[in-house]
Amino acid sequence: MFESLVFHYCVFFRDNKMEYGWIEGLQKNKLIIVPLHGKKQFLAGNRIAFSWKDDKLPLNADAAHESIVEQTKKAEQFQQSCELETMHSLLDEIKEYSLEELAVDFLDDAEDSICKLGLFLAIRADSFWFKHNRNLTYTPRTEEELEQLKVQLARQKELKDRALNIQTWIKNLESGDWHADSEISTEQRQWLDQLLNLLTEGTDSQYWKEISTLLDWGSSFGIGEENSLKRWLERAGSAVSTSRLTLLRANVREHFSKEIYQEVERVQKIPLGKLEMPSPEVPTFTIDAEKTQDYDDALSVMEWSNGGLVIAVHITDLSDFVHPEDSLFKEAEARISSVYSLEEAIPMLPVELSSDTFSLKAGKDRNVLSFIFQLSANGNWNLLEVVPQIIRVQKNLSYDEADRLIEEERDFWGLLNKFCQRSLEQRLDNGALNLSRKEFDFDISDPKDIKINALNRNSAANRIIEELAISVNSETGRLFQQADFPGIYRTQSSYEIIKEVAEGTELSMENIRIEPAKLSTLPGKHAGLGCEVYMQTTSPIRRFVDLVTQQNLKLLIKKQEPVFSEEDMMRWSEEISLRHRKYNRAERDIIKYWKLKYLQQHLGDNFEAKVRKKLANNNTEIELLLLDCTVPVAGLTEHESGKQLLLRIDEVGLEPPRLVVKELTTGTDAVTHQLE
Repeated sequence: MFESLVFHYCVFFRDNKMEYGWIEGLQKNKLIIVPLHGKKQFLAGNRIAFSWKDDKLPLNADAAHESIVEQTKKAEQFQQSCELETMHSLLDEIKEYSLEELAVDFLDDAEDSICKLGLFLAIRADSFWFKHNRNLTYTPRTEEELEQLKVQLARQKELKDRALNIQTWIKNLESGDWHADSEISTEQRQWLDQLLNLLTEGTDSQYWKEISTLLDWGSSFGIGEENSLKRWLERAGSAVSTSRLTLLRANVREHFSKEIYQEVERVQKIPLGKLEMPSPEVPTFTIDAEKTQDYDDALSVMEWSNGGLVIAVHITDLSDFVHPEDSLFKEAEARISSVYSLEEAIPMLPVELSSDTFSLKAGKDRNVLSFIFQLSANGNWNLLEVVPQIIRVQKNLSYDEADRLIEEERDFWGLLNKFCQRSLEQRLDNGALNLSRKEFDFDISDPKDIKINALNRNSAANRIIEELAISVNSETGRLFQQADFPGIYRTQSSYEIIKEVAEGTELSMENIRIEPAKLSTLPGKHAGLGCEVYMQTTSPIRRFVDLVTQQNLKLLIKKQEPVFSEEDMMRWSEEISLRHRKYNRAERDIIKYWKLKYLQQHLGDNFEAKVRKKLANNNTEIELLLLDCTVPVAGLTEHESGKQLLLRIDEVGLEPPRLVVKELTTGTDAVTHQLE
């Protein structure tokens, strides 16, 4: 069948590439083709896309190749004159055309091999006007297909131009020709945002496929790719700190939309309403950390005697300002809670609300939900009523200021401290845990001179605020339980002592086995706090679950139907739990990062440590007792868990966290590091 092709010139395909050659002969039903370049090919006849001959057939390959070069040049010249658009307009869109048919219709001489080759080349080079069929026929595209193709081609050009731009931008960043202080284009800003998203989400980023392909990164996202992204962002004036990156990877939302700020303006214009206001003679105050701005709870002592106190615990009331159908509420739902790092606080609600409009700042009238308690001398709490009010805080006290007042036993302060201490003792008798805990104050204003101080979270003022919050949350849970009202409880199963505590030693987490507290729509005991029921409600400007609780609580005390259903609560409890785990992990990682930065500034210092557990690859997890920081170190595998050591810090790694240490002999005169 293919014998007639012998001594013809041809166009054939090899590895999806079009080549020219000369058909030298036939062998076992395969054509022997001598290409212009390379070795002879033995191909089936259907691999020939086009063939032609001269009047004078060449007898050897060299002569054939010389003729091919000459003829293809002429064919390529003719190719430029082929008007494919005109041809398309004259043909039937649903019909397949062979090259021979097209030659008859559009060539002056359909047998002219040079012109016919030129026509073939023109159609093969075209991807717009004609569809190429597998049987070497061609179908004119429909108008609809042409429109779709125009869109695709425009997109391809856009992507190609974008790729060139990105390559140029990266080159400028690497060479230092990118000027961060100059104005950048919208396209460049969008690209930097995409780099940030890629840095945050890695291979899960929607931009991973495009950018990784462009940069030939392969299929994995490792430390090399991460470092490149960090370097480019930094040189573009958009450096990403380790803390910020940690928060972004925990899906913390950084910014509020214009719509939300419009809602802020609306809320700020809403009047407080007409509610009862306590006498200005009643001392009303907040107790919080010195740097706090979002005051969500306050305290009034209305009566006091040796027999007991009448106390009002005021919780800032958002229910008249933030409604379930509002975008503010949906924003709080999306964020779940405020997030605090050492570098910044990212509020659940805009700072204009959380630290101003809703914050119980001294001298400002604020809507509150007041829990009125009778606190007895024996530490019993008796809830008298829950009532909406307007209050004006007289003073925002720090913990240190409150501790001084307690120490001086002015007015009610001594009694309040004494009765709250008895309240704690009652909870301990009911199984509550009073675990020793370490918290720290960080000064990172100068990253090259980090300061860390231990905080006293077991002071009298801290204990008072803790007992007040527990009482409010416990009584809220009881109200919901009694009314069978939909709500989100916080429960914790009973714990188990796994290691006896030495006399004079405080109980710590290593002594017990306990499940983490969880959110549930069913009431249950909170073993760690010694409460029969517990429901978070004291921080509605910082926690979404508290905001939800407050919305239903207002309706409960008014004896109205709940605004949120049991199904709502079940859905939220799962989402809140998931998000809080991410946030808590991020906050812990950030704290550990700054502790390690602190250690980098104290290389050569000695720290007391305790062996936690053995790890893979000859590593051991230790706890630096002074900093309450766990980190892997190389070696030390000969020591059992619980062994206390004295270690000199020789090297500190940040990503990943690691230490290189030297073990010192205990009992030596080596000086251990102390916090300021």
